[in-house]
Amino acid sequence: MVRILIRTVGVFFAISTIVGAVAAAPPSIETRVKRVALFKNGLGFFVREGTLSPAREAVVVGPFSAPVHGTFWVSAPSRAGLSQITVRDAEATAQIPARDMAELLKANIGRNVTIWTGTDPESAIEGAVLSFAPDRARPPVRPFQIGSQPDASHIFPPTGPGQYVLIETEEGAIAINPHHIVRIAFEDDNPNTSFAQIDERVEMDVSFENARSGDWLSVSYLAKGITWVPSYIIDISSAATARLAAKALIVNEAEDIDAAHVDLITGFPNLQFSDVLSPMGRKQDLAGFLQSLGRRRTVPAASVMTQRVQFEAASVAAPLPDYGAAAAGQFAEDLFFYPLEDVTLKQGETGYYPLFTESVPYEEFYEWKIPDYIDERDRYSRQRGEEMEEQIVWHAIRLTNTAQTPWTTAPAQLMKDGQIIGQDTLNYTAPKAESVVRITQAVSVKAEQTEFETKRERAAVVLYGDSFDRVTIEGTLAVTNYKDEAISLEITKTLSGEVKRTSPKAMDATLARGLRAMNPTHELKWSILLEAGESREVTYAYEALIRR
Repeated sequence: MVRILIRTVGVFFAISTIVGAVAAAPPSIETRVKRVALFKNGLGFFVREGTLSPAREAVVVGPFSAPVHGTFWVSAPSRAGLSQITVRDAEATAQIPARDMAELLKANIGRNVTIWTGTDPESAIEGAVLSFAPDRARPPVRPFQIGSQPDASHIFPPTGPGQYVLIETEEGAIAINPHHIVRIAFEDDNPNTSFAQIDERVEMDVSFENARSGDWLSVSYLAKGITWVPSYIIDISSAATARLAAKALIVNEAEDIDAAHVDLITGFPNLQFSDVLSPMGRKQDLAGFLQSLGRRRTVPAASVMTQRVQFEAASVAAPLPDYGAAAAGQFAEDLFFYPLEDVTLKQGETGYYPLFTESVPYEEFYEWKIPDYIDERDRYSRQRGEEMEEQIVWHAIRLTNTAQTPWTTAPAQLMKDGQIIGQDTLNYTAPKAESVVRITQAVSVKAEQTEFETKRERAAVVLYGDSFDRVTIEGTLAVTNYKDEAISLEITKTLSGEVKRTSPKAMDATLARGLRAMNPTHELKWSILLEAGESREVTYAYEALIRR
């Protein structure tokens, strides 16, 4: 049987292979990250590959990030017969550079020194450094054992670092507070400047029944600490055709990546245990693991925070990046993978990666959206101060994705003639689909809207003890184009109730929203051409049941 010993430091793993007796200083073979798939929520799926040492003495695999629960897998040839993996807490010694008097003495245990605890020459103490007081960590709590207290801090001695050093003098051993030492003289001229410190680690034994030298070994896991951040720049200097460029930033706080294949994933994956660390990483006890299972996130985030910017016009036109055509990606169910080759990015670095530049058709238009004033409780509610927001007309563009790759949700910077004219969010857009990006508020297009009650039938409906009035409401939408050119305007009004009439005739779509409410929800839409200086009115009437 071949046994592979895997050690982890903090969140990192290292794998060692042992066959029979281990020889001194066995050679190491490092494996590396071959592939990484990055989500936009701070998670990455890593695949590491390597082979067992030809000498069957050591294989170092890592470092690994702490894996997410249910995603850590070790693979090898089926003939090798992977039989068991066991993890346990362990300790290892590391050399640490000394940074104060206490640590300098700790680095020179056994040496003869002269120590001063003050400026008085009589305070000098000569002798050999014997030992230091040990640091005291809090004993582990065993909540599932009889007699164990979940919080037993009151019965444990105080925790923390040791506070004395023993010096062997001619008069005998004396204890000194190392933090009171102001000067040290060494008998020789070559004192040690680093000391051995015990670090907590995790050992992992991996057992095979019939592994051979040269066998491949693969480790895969989902881990936090790495993400990709997309963004777009859209140039509408040319009429009807926009130039759209995309880039990706990769923020790596997980582990080193060297010449790896990276896939940038767009879509909304269902990663139910993304906030739960695997017990294989030994980052928490059983009680903590069970609690984290209960707190797991079940709904994936499906949006990007909208970004607003203030800017001053630049004096020099900025050129649009030309990143070439998009690389051929691939769909996996409802996810899409943007591929990047030979990515090298160390832990703690951020990388900028061009994705593509493409020409896409677009149309400019203006949009005015008026919300519904009847809430889910069938009450007519219009908040004070909403009037200004309800009368904003936006200048926007409608882009058509004519490429073979989808556009993921990301900030989009809009440019015209080398100047920035706005920033909005470009939402996820599948191939052949359309997406609307707002440019700016249309201050030269004035919009006003009013609604007023024209008829009320009190207590028209009584249902399950609730009384409803049947109210007829009429609305007027007035708009004036103060621009010196004609504009295409799309007006959308959402309302709850039964539509009685619209003028001019509107496209009327009944929405599935509010199916349990007393009133059906409609979306009315008008598309009108408004000439320069022209004013138009749109009217509608509807009947709604209003809770008393």
